[in-house]
Amino acid sequence: MGVYKRGKTWTARVFWRDQHKARHSTSQGGFKTKREATLWFDEKNTQLNKGVSIGSDPVFVEYFWKCYKVFTEPHCRPETKRSFGSARKVLESYWGDTRIKSITPMKWQAFLNYLAKHYAKSSIIMYHKKYHVAVKRAIQENIILSDFTYGSKISRGSHKRTKKDKVKLPSLAHIQDILNKLLERRSPFLMSASEITKYGRKAGKDKGNICDYVLIMQILTGARIGEALALRQKDLHPQNNTIDIHHSFDSITRELGPTKTAHSYRTIVVPPQIFSLFDELQEHNHSEYVFGSPTTGLPPAERSVGFELKRVLAILNLPMDGFTTHTLRHAQAAILLHKKVDWYYVMQRMGHSSLRTTLDTYGYLIEESKKIDESQIVGLFENTFF
Repeated sequence: MGVYKRGKTWTARVFWRDQHKARHSTSQGGFKTKREATLWFDEKNTQLNKGVSIGSDPVFVEYFWKCYKVFTEPHCRPETKRSFGSARKVLESYWGDTRIKSITPMKWQAFLNYLAKHYAKSSIIMYHKKYHVAVKRAIQENIILSDFTYGSKISRGSHKRTKKDKVKLPSLAHIQDILNKLLERRSPFLMSASEITKYGRKAGKDKGNICDYVLIMQILTGARIGEALALRQKDLHPQNNTIDIHHSFDSITRELGPTKTAHSYRTIVVPPQIFSLFDELQEHNHSEYVFGSPTTGLPPAERSVGFELKRVLAILNLPMDGFTTHTLRHAQAAILLHKKVDWYYVMQRMGHSSLRTTLDTYGYLIEESKKIDESQIVGLFENTFF
């Protein structure tokens, strides 16, 4: 039997053979009674009979990163790689060398509570999804028996960091004001303050640049910022009033990559007026990229576009907290839904992988739409019952 006494305490040892017939064992000592040692011995044998790999208990951080390296890294975009790197740092700072089998549902909930004090809820959700994939993989490999993340609750998140989660969608009037100001400010010659200096033109607070064109496109198409920057001349089809969204531009590597998902690879209809704006750029920049710089031929960095948006918001005295270039993508979706455009069409236009994503993301309307719908409901019941 694998239970024996060593000095004043009891020890239990379990033996097994792997698929290659190699012999392995694991033991646990320090039990005060033979019964305690026997219970441990029986539990391990039960796990072996269920196919659990009792000899494998990797450090959770290392296992998470190994899963990423094998299953995700070969197929993901640079942005995704960076987000996994951030997720790993968070995991390392809290769990350190903790092994996966020692993590319980209570310990995991404590971890989420810790994150809620330091991160926005949207960030916690993003991290949790990545960690959960590794946990499910560990269950598939019989390293652990159950999902210790099951039933966990994600709190509101840090008030300071969560304010970006609470950004209010601009009203239709504000969206129109932003669009008008961008059209007024636009300049096809210059991309940045340094280029303004180089070309001998005074950089003024109300002087625009190529970034304004990028922002205009986002409002009119709902394209992600990387998708907008990746637009090339060959993606334009003015004869059909369509553009191809087939790539995403990474501002850090300065290279083209795939779209966020396979469903993001799409062709969408655009207002015909947008092509005259693209012609303005091509006339002066002569770049393969629609938003290419006259000096480098490459589109501006995502950060530069964000700075230009902040300048426009400041000019219009609109709130800037949490308002990013991605907010303009939400604005496009909200406008379509305000106009009662079919949800399925919005899903396809926005490049979502499922209708559920669209409903979860845009399952709200801006204030004007709410008031209209509420007045319609009141009128409907008044006409029905009175």
